[in-house]
Amino acid sequence: MDIRQQIVDDQIEKLNDNLSLNDVNKAFQIFSHSLFTDNSVHSYDTNDDVDGGQDKQIDNITIEQKDGEGIIYITQSKNEDSFSSNSLIQIRNGLNWIFNKKRADIDTLTNMNFQDKIKECKDLIALIGPSNIDVRIAYITNGLSTNISEECLQEINSINEQFDNDTFSQFSFEMIGAIEIVDRLNAQEKKNKKIQADIKIKYDTNSPSLIKYHSHGLKGIICTTTAKEIARIVNEDKKGFVFDLNVRKYLGNLGTVNKDIKETCADEDSSYLFWFLNNGITIVCDKVDPVTDPDNPHLKIENLQIVNGCQTSSSLAKAEKEGTLQDDTTVILKVFETSDLELVDKVVLTTNNQNKITNRNLRANDRIQRDLERAFAIHSYFYERKPRQFQDKDSTKIIPNELAATAYLAIALKRPSDARSRKYKIWNDYYDSIFKSIHVETFIVNHIIKQRTSKYINNSELVKSTDELKRYIAKNGQFHIARMTGFIYRKSDNWSDVEILKNQLSELESDLNLLNEYIKTGFNAILDVLNQNENLKIDLNNTLKSSSFDNLLSSELHTKYGA
Repeated sequence: MDIRQQIVDDQIEKLNDNLSLNDVNKAFQIFSHSLFTDNSVHSYDTNDDVDGGQDKQIDNITIEQKDGEGIIYITQSKNEDSFSSNSLIQIRNGLNWIFNKKRADIDTLTNMNFQDKIKECKDLIALIGPSNIDVRIAYITNGLSTNISEECLQEINSINEQFDNDTFSQFSFEMIGAIEIVDRLNAQEKKNKKIQADIKIKYDTNSPSLIKYHSHGLKGIICTTTAKEIARIVNEDKKGFVFDLNVRKYLGNLGTVNKDIKETCADEDSSYLFWFLNNGITIVCDKVDPVTDPDNPHLKIENLQIVNGCQTSSSLAKAEKEGTLQDDTTVILKVFETSDLELVDKVVLTTNNQNKITNRNLRANDRIQRDLERAFAIHSYFYERKPRQFQDKDSTKIIPNELAATAYLAIALKRPSDARSRKYKIWNDYYDSIFKSIHVETFIVNHIIKQRTSKYINNSELVKSTDELKRYIAKNGQFHIARMTGFIYRKSDNWSDVEILKNQLSELESDLNLLNEYIKTGFNAILDVLNQNENLKIDLNNTLKSSSFDNLLSSELHTKYGA
């Protein structure tokens, strides 16, 4: 077994123990899908899991929608040490079911989770159009991508020929094995460490090859360096400390932009164009001094952090390791000297635009997010600002910021429809109202209510009920059920009294079953509202997206369950 396969096996065994799964295959599925979607394993949504009978070799489908655009992630994960051409044939069949089958055919599937997810995909395509949707598919095993058989390559070509036909905004099919998995894991192991560096620059006393700018005590420098200098900095930093403030990890060879970067810098006929084609690299630091000695021009930098250009820097470093980086490849370098963390946040927000990233990524280093991490620690919880930030901590105490925010949006802000269908609004429209001037106990209590609600419902017979109304609400209305549960338990929508919140947090922590009766009452209250409004049952998907339904639920709560 290859060393990287051993590393992956070790990761899976640890995750299996940490999540108390008692199933290494399920642990691998959760691990690999979370890695592919760039999410924490603690944010894994069981409703995205379609594994089971008649799954057509599709294990997970995650749908993200934002402002008229969407992404559909589809994965097949096998805890095996090879790639199977037969699995690829079955995956292609599964994709046909998702994108090409009629609804009447889909209704014949006995795997209700798969059936629901296919319909969600079709609803999204109908709503915003296929040209606004990225489809990203991965077949993930613990095999070695260097050993893919000719039969597998033929099947991959068949999949791409059938589906990569300009129907979607983008269609990508990835084979991810131990090599790619460990590449991603290595990029995520970041710790705080100050990086000191001398970076050689291109400097000519007879031309403006270095720009200095000073304003209000701030210093900025724009210049040109060689790609080999950037590669050296990255390759010497074995643990990736230089990217500690970057909003996300290196994407490896999985992103098309990174493939283009490597191809350009390695092509002796086009490498000279790199300076013109690339957006450059942005660095923040405690101090920068330009040394303009014509025999040795360089920048002396203290506490260097690359905040934009992780993909470029890492791709150049990888090309250098492979011996393909051309000597004439140069890159634009922007260096900002500041100790002002708010300015650093603004630099991160405004410079990250070469590879598409989420607003959640962009907000990861906001001062308020860092403050929340410290505040959660007071109650012995780990507030996860970035995916996989707390690998070795108690999984029951890890709260990803997106889960904390969606729970708060659904329960405290009384918007379960947005929490379910428009969570992207957390990081823009609702950011201030969710994160600013809120007691940390409010976040924790809301999160516990939502997580306990989902766990109770998912372990109940409701998700398998033959009553389609009950089954659909149980599976797709968990934010709405949590909203009802929170109010019925607390008998109030007032979240301002810290002492009450502390008492409720203590109650919830001491009694894991405290909410069970409230959850059942809340679920039945939702059914009552639907049965009183027959028109809402015609299209349950749209009903659960509707703010008017949120208002109906609030009215029901205040009328029947208020103090």
